[in-house]
Amino acid sequence: MAERAVRSLRTRLLAWYVGTSLLVLATVGVAVCWVTWQSRVSAVDAELRVQARRVSGAVRARPGGAFDVELPSDATAYFQQARPRTYYAVWTIRGRLVDQSRPDLGLPAAPVSGARTRGASREVIVGDGELTVLVGRQIDDVREELWSLAGTMALAGTGAMALALLCAWLVASRALAPVQRISETARRMAGGELSARVAVDRTESELGQVADALNLAFDRLHEALERQSRFTADASHELRTPVAMLSAEVDWVLMRERSAAEYREALEACSRVAARMRGLVQSLLILARADSGELSVSRERVRLDLVIDQAVESLRQLSLDRCVRVESAMMPVTVEGDSERLLQLVTNLVLNAVVYSPPDGLVRVALTLEGNEATVRVTDRGIGIEADDLPRIFDRFYRCTSARTCEPGGAGLGLAIAKWIVDAHHGAIACTSEPGCGTEFVVRLPAHQAAGRVPGTGPPPPAPGERAVQGLSRV
Repeated sequence: MAERAVRSLRTRLLAWYVGTSLLVLATVGVAVCWVTWQSRVSAVDAELRVQARRVSGAVRARPGGAFDVELPSDATAYFQQARPRTYYAVWTIRGRLVDQSRPDLGLPAAPVSGARTRGASREVIVGDGELTVLVGRQIDDVREELWSLAGTMALAGTGAMALALLCAWLVASRALAPVQRISETARRMAGGELSARVAVDRTESELGQVADALNLAFDRLHEALERQSRFTADASHELRTPVAMLSAEVDWVLMRERSAAEYREALEACSRVAARMRGLVQSLLILARADSGELSVSRERVRLDLVIDQAVESLRQLSLDRCVRVESAMMPVTVEGDSERLLQLVTNLVLNAVVYSPPDGLVRVALTLEGNEATVRVTDRGIGIEADDLPRIFDRFYRCTSARTCEPGGAGLGLAIAKWIVDAHHGAIACTSEPGCGTEFVVRLPAHQAAGRVPGTGPPPPAPGERAVQGLSRV
């Protein structure tokens, strides 16, 4: 199919080339023939004018109104030649014929001065006030010369056209070879060979840019398909464990009659598993809708410090249960965004910090205004992240080794959702960590403005040159 399409394109290109070349050659040929004709006719006119002046000078008036014409010998020889046939005629001013070189000329009355083509002859008429002299000659030789020139040009043009067509075929084949390679690569990818790429080093000029663009599109397609495949496999893996736990718990209960306490314990276990599955499914749904573009964020002014307070407060009980102290130091800052998504962002980051902190650990949450950016820092003194794991911590379902051994372990979607929320708010998120020493997440969002102090909602903004307010709230 690709080869047939390339052949069709080559044929159309050659047809356009041949048609254009023929038009150019025909135009040039007609122009050359026309210029040659005009040049030769001008030369004949000049020749006839010279002979007309000689005839006019050879006319002598006699008494009684008669005239004698005594041509010099060279002029006589000129008018007596057989080819080209030449002739002359002389009239008085009143139109009376004085003399003519041939009786069979069949000339009409004295014509008007000038040059003209009559039949197969060219004639020049000259008037000197008393006489009108016409000198003419046949121009068959000029026409034969012109036809000979046209034939020569036609033969040369045919040869040039054949050579040009051969060269065009070779050039078109070479120029379309990259197109054929691109088509072949696309066909191989359509057949399932997703790693196939166009050889850019063998593709020239503009087609090289097309090949680069296609390779980039192929890379993204390959990456998207691999991500989708990994996503499906990881989701199946993550769901398999809670489903197995739920099935095992139900099977255990149904094996025989149980006491009310045992039934209650089994139902509570099933409820915990169902809650875990529900959270996983909700996270999957958020990411799937985000990928498809169906999920958007609203744009409204949000007090980011209040959002952080709400997130910290929602995790109070978890931090108490794990004996982790959470401290916050914030200044009031307003951003434009979705308060619900921002709450989810901060909650995910603080939750990670609490979960992966040791007992009696400390988590710090700070909000500052740095230039035109609201900067949120979440710092813990927990287990940390290995350097090899840092580049992938925002990948879906990815959990580093330390995270996999930490309870309660998540599905590896929290940071992926956090990354999407930050990107949707045109911000940036980064992580630095040292194993055994702790981790810091830094989120930067475009700030709308520094909010004024609102009583009871936090400390006032810092004075110029001072640090952000250091008032601490503990949970």
